[in-house]
Amino acid sequence: MNHNEASALKKPSAVTFVQVLMYFTAVINVVNGFLSFGSTGLLKKTLCIAMILVGCAAVYVAARLNKPSESNRRAAIVLSGILIALRIVEFAVWYDIGFLMGMILPVFVIWRLNRSEARSWFR
Repeated sequence: MNHNEASALKKPSAVTFVQVLMYFTAVINVVNGFLSFGSTGLLKKTLCIAMILVGCAAVYVAARLNKPSESNRRAAIVLSGILIALRIVEFAVWYDIGFLMGMILPVFVIWRLNRSEARSWFR
């Protein structure tokens, strides 16, 4: 095994950090979904279910980031985009600035996965 093959097997620290952020996002979404489920209204309950489902999807996507495949990187970026959209809708429904602040993690995930070291590992 030459040096290039050995370095291709080692996961970059940026990808590991993104995995940690995705797991953290999953926990936040699931906990927030269950805590907000007591809200009145069908739209709010639907958003709570969406938060829980997206949290479960974040666990799955974070686990997939262990394998260097371009589709795994794209799945994480797409899920982050969905999280951003979900946060905007949540802010429009609950008028809570905390939901807008929740967009920081998905934006950071997209930024880190588009860096050259992460992109080169997933190819």
